[in-house]
Order: sequence, then structure tokens, then C-alpha cells
Amino acid sequence: MKILKQTIGKTLSLITCLMIGFSSIGQVPYVPGEVLVQLDNDISIEKWMEQQDAFFGQDNFFLLKEKVSQPMNIYLLTFQNNGLTNDQLLFRIRDQRHIINAQFNHYVSLREVPNDGQYNDQWQYNNTGQSGGTPGADIDIEEAWDITTGGLTSEGDTIVVCIIDDGIDNDHEDIIGNLWVNHNEIPNNGLDDDDNGFIDDYRGWETAGNNDNVYDGGGHGTPVAGCVGAQGDNGVGVTGVNWDVELMIVQGGSGVESEVLEAYSYPLSMRQLYNETNGDRGAFVVSTNASWGIDFGQPSDAPLWCAFYDTLGVHGILNCGATINGNQNVDVVGDLPTACPSDYMISVTNMNHNDVKVTGAGYGLETIDLGAFGANTWTVAANNGYGPFGGTSGATPHVAGTIALLYSAPCPELIELAKQNPEAAAELVKEAIFQGVDPNTSLDGITTTGGRLNVKNALDILLLSCGDCVQPYGLEFTNVSDIEATIEWVQADSVDTVELEYQIQGSGMWMDGGAVSSPYTLSNLEACTVYDVRLIGYCDGDSTEYSQTVTIETDGCCENPEEFSLNSNGNEEAFFQWNSVLAALSYNIRIRETGTIDWTEFNTNNTEYTFDNLDECTEYEVQIQLQCDGNNVDYSQSLIFTTLGCGACLDMMYCDISGADNSEEWISEVNVNDISNSSGAGNDGYEDFSGISTDLAQGSEYNVSFTPSFSGQAYPEYFIAWIDYNHNGTFESTEIAFDAGGTSATTVSGTISIPVDAELGITRLRVAMAYNGAPSDCDLNAQFGEVEDYCVNITLPVSIDDIGNFDAQWSIAPNPAKDFVQVIIEPNFAQTPQSLDILSYTGQTIKSIALTQNENLLSINTSDLSAGLYYLVLSANGNRIASKRMTILSE
Repeated sequence: MKILKQTIGKTLSLITCLMIGFSSIGQVPYVPGEVLVQLDNDISIEKWMEQQDAFFGQDNFFLLKEKVSQPMNIYLLTFQNNGLTNDQLLFRIRDQRHIINAQFNHYVSLREVPNDGQYNDQWQYNNTGQSGGTPGADIDIEEAWDITTGGLTSEGDTIVVCIIDDGIDNDHEDIIGNLWVNHNEIPNNGLDDDDNGFIDDYRGWETAGNNDNVYDGGGHGTPVAGCVGAQGDNGVGVTGVNWDVELMIVQGGSGVESEVLEAYSYPLSMRQLYNETNGDRGAFVVSTNASWGIDFGQPSDAPLWCAFYDTLGVHGILNCGATINGNQNVDVVGDLPTACPSDYMISVTNMNHNDVKVTGAGYGLETIDLGAFGANTWTVAANNGYGPFGGTSGATPHVAGTIALLYSAPCPELIELAKQNPEAAAELVKEAIFQGVDPNTSLDGITTTGGRLNVKNALDILLLSCGDCVQPYGLEFTNVSDIEATIEWVQADSVDTVELEYQIQGSGMWMDGGAVSSPYTLSNLEACTVYDVRLIGYCDGDSTEYSQTVTIETDGCCENPEEFSLNSNGNEEAFFQWNSVLAALSYNIRIRETGTIDWTEFNTNNTEYTFDNLDECTEYEVQIQLQCDGNNVDYSQSLIFTTLGCGACLDMMYCDISGADNSEEWISEVNVNDISNSSGAGNDGYEDFSGISTDLAQGSEYNVSFTPSFSGQAYPEYFIAWIDYNHNGTFESTEIAFDAGGTSATTVSGTISIPVDAELGITRLRVAMAYNGAPSDCDLNAQFGEVEDYCVNITLPVSIDDIGNFDAQWSIAPNPAKDFVQVIIEPNFAQTPQSLDILSYTGQTIKSIALTQNENLLSINTSDLSAGLYYLVLSANGNRIASKRMTILSE
């Protein structure tokens, strides 16, 4: 979604000024000419807008910009000014019978994050005074981790926290393993595979572009996600409140209010789908985290926003909001979302390492619920880094993470309640957090609980609803071989004894492993066999339920390697590697050109193999087969690869151009010579059409045209096309083949002229379109527009012999020649030649000589030329105008 695109520069400047200078209480700014409406289900948005035309006596008074929320039936509309004040207009909309609610589309900004210094560890978890703070001023999470470290419910549901922020650094070593993906969605196929109302939402959702492009660095979202669930116990970096929770990333909410509603719609739709399908689709989202909002925003001005939390709560989602970073009484001045009255919005203020509320953090006896440590807490940072985080943005995700941790408690009763009555389960978890706070003087009388987050207290209170004898939990296997496996688990202090049972999966014959303690090694197992293992605990004559059953397959299976892959390839060779397999005596590996019948087979004892003497630019398929003791498996599926040597277009690694926003405009048609390609909006602003090519001859001119398309209104677009004439993998300023010279909302056309010295062979053509200004060849990130790549084959002129018709106006002698040749150009030559080139018979330029305006006699040294046939070619104004053959004799 774009905000008033024609004036986006002014709009962004306004937002920046508001974020920096809005220090006094005043009217919250909103997007001019836009309104959000929530309709009941008795009327369509189109029918409602038709009624408004009659009501206001003006055609197209309202225009639909987008549907913001599918589950809540909320739309973003633009409207025309007809003399009413905005407040009068909003009153009239709200007064209509089909309207559930309506409001303006307010600007939203990220909460400012202070950065006061570096600290060397995560004092918020275990404060020993290492940062100069008060020992013991922490959230007692180490004691909680003795019970659970997060990840799964007692029934095996994968717990998900939704981070609504500015994206994520998906390559971060401490984040990558905990990122949620939508396994029921096939990425980039243009379909809503899981029927959740979102297309291609494999990695999450990005509200501005209506795609899943959330992996963009996340300078703010990355540390927020790290507080919730940086990977724990993985030997690197830091940990989050949860070691293994899944992080659903939604990018949005910090631009305008319509994006807030769309952002919250995504986790809502996923939890609804999970509840409806008993976990077959959707996601078990238990909490959301928002570290942005509107300073001094009033809930009365945002009824749709605030009501959304009630709907989320009904479906089982608690929502954590970072309050204002300012010493303001939110009860008085207002704040969005932390002043929203919903029971399912948990509003959090900021504490420091001395267990005192930070002066620059909001408070409110009726609106702000509790404090959490945020000031200079240590966590992950973007670009695979670590550092201090802060503000209410740092405090709030510790609460969102605690919600997820409580859902992983060994408490089947909680999860049964979550399945039967998700709203009641959410309230139970929230009350455990509120009742478990540590009373705090600096929060007393200015927050609803008067206390600061304590994770262990909250977990203990929750477990009280689960009985005294809690089942073993956190089962996991390590050190699995073909004959044994080690199992580890956690047990509560109330459990006196744990007994283990195991079976070969499906046998129905459970074997008694007796009383055990963690870690325990199961021995005398059978190779390549799947086992089920479960535990039961005993407490003072009582017994727990059986733990969740965990499954393990012992090593020793005669199965082809799982990690068989192409490591590298060149023009005539390819290098493959695979993981070692215990059961393997050796490996067969075979190769053939795709489309042929016969394989060439090899055998090796190693876990790598290099094929050589391959043909250039040829597609091959490769398979691998494990040889075991008397038992060979079938060959694997084929890996397909192509050797290099196909030309620069396919061999070179051209700069990445992805990241443009083409949700509202894109390249719809490209015509270059016999390329005539029509397309839609590509993924991530880029389409690779390198499978489409055309021949372009040296010295020739071709007609071209490029056409934009739009999802709504038309915008001014600028087209530039590059051809990599020298085949070096970069687009240089001298390689601009077409420049529209300005913007247009319709088709642009012209010609491209192929230089006479363009290198022969296949190379890359790049067509770029950008909104309201010339595009770059390699960076359209965050710009509006699209890029498409094609291949072109630079060829010899159609016939060098046929160039020009000026044969009688110039001559060469001697011909054949040995050491020199003279060129005579008649004064009456029809076009004044500017250069003379010597070309090989295959068209390669050997020498190029500039000519003066009146130069009629030229002597050329040919002693350095090998014997053979050559061409002498005259050119003017970049075009070849005449040619003659020349023969060089041997000595």
C-alpha cells in the first residue's frame, strides 16, 4: 500500500517531523482523504459505496483502496471533499445502519529506541550486578527454564509468537532456526493454498506490498524477535525468553492505521484456521508483539483498532503493546494501542537494571498493566550482530515471550482448555502473569498490577491449575547411533521417580525400561528401527499422565544420502558432495545428458566426486545409489544442472535487483526485435525471463517498446534498458541501450543501436521501470517499479559483404597484400567516413582506425596479421556504411 503516492516525499517528511517533534499533546495526524470502515455482512462494499453516491449527491464520492481485514470485514476508502468537515463526515458514516464502526487512517510510528551503552551479557535474566545494576533485579527466568524452555505444548502443538514490526534479519545465526514458515502454502505460485485469505504467505506477511517479503534486515524487528525467541542452548550468541519458539513475522503497522489492522488480521486468520481445522492448517499463535503506536492517540478515535484485540482474544491470542517512551500518564494523555480497554491487550512500561521504572516511559493506573526490563537489555541485532536494546520496545517482547513460555508448561489441562475455549485459556495465562508480578515501588499506584514481570512466579501460578504431580516434559534425543540413543528430559521437584517405556513403533509391545534419571541411554537397540519412547512420573503415591511420546529412528538404514548436492561446476566439470551414511560400503554415482538414454556410471568410497570432460553449456542429470551389505537401494531422484559456457547472460552473476515494490505498477510488455513478452507483476519486483532471447546484429538498429500496467490509477514511470555489450557481468553507463528520457504512464518506444564492436555471443538485457524517476541498474530496493531480464545474442552483421553500396567510391591495393595495404577514399563519397575497422572473417574487430574529415589516402601496416581473409569496413555516425574483402598472404 502506498500513501498518496503523488506527494510521497512531502508525506514522508511530515511523518518524520511528527515523530521527532511531536512533544506536546495534540490531535493525532491521519492520512488526508482516507477513512476505515467496518461493514456488517448484509451488504457488499460496492453496494454501500453506491448508496453513498446518492446520499452525498456526487458520483464516486468514495473509492475503494483496499480490503484491510478479511476476518473483520474492514475496508480502506478514499473520499472527496464536498464541504463537510472531516468530523462531520465521520459522524455521518458511523450513523449508517450497515456500519459497525468507522475511523480515520492515522499515521503510526515505531517507538523510539534509546541506546545508552554496551553491556556484556543478559542481565535481565540473571542480574548479578554485572552491568552496574542491582543484583537480583531480573525476571527469575533461569528457575522457569528448569521447568520448560518453550517450543511445544504438552500435546505437541508448535507454539507461535507473531512479531509485528519492520521485518527480520533471517540470516542471523541466533534467529534463523526459530523462524516460522507456513508449510501449508506453496511459495510463489500465485495461489492461496491454505485458504486463509492471503496469497503466497509462506514466510509471513508484509502489509505494504501484500506479499511475504519480510526478510529485509529488520533493524528494529530483529532485536524484538530476539527477546521473544533467540535460539537457546545452541552454543552461540544469546537466548530469548523461549529457546525454541517459532517466530511469525509480519512486517507492517508502523506506517498508517490501515496497515495496523491488516497486520493483526494475519495472525488472527492463522489462529482461526488452526482452531477450525484442529491444527491441520494455520498456526497456534498465542501472542502478538507490537513495539509501535501513536503517541497521545485516543481509543475513541480508533474504535476499530481497539476492538480488534477483543476479537483476537476470543480466538486465543493475547497482545502485548509497548507504551509511549515518555514520562506521560497514559490515562490522561492517551496512547495507542496501550490505552485500548480490551482485556486482551497487555500494556507494558519500561524498567532498568536497578528495578526502577525508566523516567522516559509511560504509566497509568487504568491503562498500563505491568513493567518489564527493557532499558539496555542485551539481545540480538541486525546484520548478525548483538547489542543493547531498549525503550518500551525492549520491555514488551519479554512479556510476549513469557506468554508463549507458559503455553509450553507441562500442563495438559491448559492445552485442552485452549482447544475447547481459547478465550478462557488466554485469560488464564494473562492472570498468571499479572498475579505473578514482583511488587515494585516505582510501579505502585501507576500501573494496574503495581508490579514487574516475574516469569517463574507466573509459571508456578499457572501450574497450580494443573495439579501437584506434573508429568515429565521437554523430552529430546541426543547421540543417536545404530544401537543406542540418549534421552534427556525435565521433571518437576514434586516428581520422586520417573519410569521409562519404549516400543518398536507400531508393535503395541511396550518394554519397561524401569526407573531412570536424565540423561538416560537406551542400549541394545536394532539398527534402522523406529522407536517410541514415553515417561511417567510418581509423586508421593500419585502418578502423572504419560508424557508426550517421542519418536527416534536409529542409524544404519540403507538409504541414499539426504544431502546429495552440486557443490560447484565449470565449463567442463561438476563437483558433487553428500553426507556419509553408516550403512554404506560404497556409493554408485551416474551421469547423463538430459534427454539421452545411456548413463555413465562410477563407484567411489568417498563422499564426493568430480565429473570432468563434460560439454559446455549442456544440461545433465546426476543420481546416486548406496551400496550396502547385500542390499542396494534404487538410485536417487535426479539432480539437474547445466555446465557453464552458455555465454555471459547465463554464466555471469549479475547484481541482484529484487526488493522493488510492484504491487501497484509493473512491466506488462517488452518488445525488442522478435522478443514480444507479456507478463504480470513479478515476485519481489523482479522477473527472470533469461529463457527468452533474440539475435541482435553488430551495427544494426532495432525498434523497441515497453509498456507499464497498474492495479489502480496510472502513475508516471521511467524506463531504461541495458545490454552488457562487453560480457563482463556489469551494466555500465556506456551500455544503456535505451533511455526513455522521462516518465510516461503509457507505452514508450524507440530504437536501440548495437555497437559495431559489441562482443559476439549471448549476453544479458535488463529492462527496468521506476516510479517518477530514472531507475538504477542494480538497486530498486524499496522503490516502486519492476525489473525484467532477458538474453540477447550479439551476432555478426547479417552479411558484411552486403554492407553499403559505395563500392566504386573507394578502393584498396594491393589485394592480396602482405606487409601493407593502401585505402583510397574518393572525395565524392556519399557519407563522410569516421572510422575504418579491420575485421576477421568471423566478424571480430582486429583494428580500429579513426579518420579525419578530409582523409582520403590511408596506408595500413598489415605485417602483424596472419594469413587469411579479412574485411575492411567504413563506419559513419556509429553505423557501418561500406565493406570490402581483403586477403593477407603468408610470407
